[in-house]
Amino acid sequence: MTCRRRLAMWLSSWVTLWASAGSKEWAQGLEREARVIESDWAALRWSLGSTRVLLDRRPASLTSLDEVPAATQKLVEGARSWACVFLFTSIMQGLINLLPFFLARIVRRPAGCALVVLASIITGAYSLIERRRLKEPWKDNIYEDLVACTSFYKEQLKRLDSVWIYFSLWFCMTLNYYMHDKDMFDLWLFAGMFLFTLSVTQQKKRNNLRRIEEIDALLAERE
Repeated sequence: MTCRRRLAMWLSSWVTLWASAGSKEWAQGLEREARVIESDWAALRWSLGSTRVLLDRRPASLTSLDEVPAATQKLVEGARSWACVFLFTSIMQGLINLLPFFLARIVRRPAGCALVVLASIITGAYSLIERRRLKEPWKDNIYEDLVACTSFYKEQLKRLDSVWIYFSLWFCMTLNYYMHDKDMFDLWLFAGMFLFTLSVTQQKKRNNLRRIEEIDALLAERE
């Protein structure tokens, strides 16, 4: 086996190892394809192309409606945790930008700080509402009724507004930084983090839509 072939096989195995749970079958299929390609260079190019699987972070697929309560509980716990994180972030960003809003003499700086304070208030209020709306799983009996739990789970997956509200806070923080900072390295760093947050948001949206399709298919099979 040539060095190119060994590198291709190692790369394919590495992609399969680190692929997300929902992308394992896709990665394994690409690995099998790489093993049957005759040309070493073609196999290496194929393996390099298979690394795109690592960018698609899908959760494991549902195989039965009996898995819905556990998935719902995981979703609720994650949403409550993120609401707590963004509540703390909103309070800190609001306090940090409130003082410069009153003291700064540059016109752009107070405008940017006011934007962040407003976004912090909206995000903080939304986080509190979400924490109160989503009960702790062990205090909610909805998980005992499979039909009600499935309906509740689908509703939560369709609630993509929370993602965009949290995303708006980060956007305002980045915009405020751009309006008064002159360090291009820090600015590009913030811009890169902003784009990364946007890509994660889009990935979450796609995953939620896929999960809704899975639930609809399982419901159709049961009927």
